[in-house]
Amino acid sequence: MMRFSKLYPWRTTLYGLLSAMLFFTAAWANSWFTQYMSVHMLVHIPWIMASGVFAGLALSAAEISRSYVGGAMYHGYGFFNKYGVPGLLFASFAAGYWMIPKALDDVLVSHTMQLLKFVVLFVAGMVLVESWRRAHLVIKLFFLGNFSWMAAIVGMLYQDEPVRLCNFYLQSDQEIAGIGLVIMAIALPLLWLLTEVRAVLHYLKQ
Repeated sequence: MMRFSKLYPWRTTLYGLLSAMLFFTAAWANSWFTQYMSVHMLVHIPWIMASGVFAGLALSAAEISRSYVGGAMYHGYGFFNKYGVPGLLFASFAAGYWMIPKALDDVLVSHTMQLLKFVVLFVAGMVLVESWRRAHLVIKLFFLGNFSWMAAIVGMLYQDEPVRLCNFYLQSDQEIAGIGLVIMAIALPLLWLLTEVRAVLHYLKQ
């Protein structure tokens, strides 16, 4: 029988509610979120991933790894996700795929692709938060730098391309999405540095 932690039961409930709220809001307002390319890429996709992140935090707060079945599954998963590298790689590919114009077009015409987007991004969010905890500082820096570099390149391409790349979005919105990606590529490393400044300074002193 699965045994939940009695130390922080409110965290499990809070994270679970936040995950459900974000996911169902993303699904309910899907047509609004995908109306503009910039909102689709910079809000909707991170929104779905955030629901997965909170789901992962809820599982962590519940400490299901202490149960017999949960522990076996957790240790098995940990064996394949050493140092968080496979998980971070999956999350990077999942987030990067939805920067491709063809992928954004596909979810607007295919219910299958739309469902796949929700499932993959939700799972990527769950995997991301757990893999981030396992990862060493250098591994975190590598993946964050790689993703930020990729977002910046795609963002500049969106701005410089003289023709629209998505069939369902205007070129002006494509340029806004490109500017947003470049801003995100700059902001993410800065935010990470602010949260990890002590760990970074400690590592540099070694």
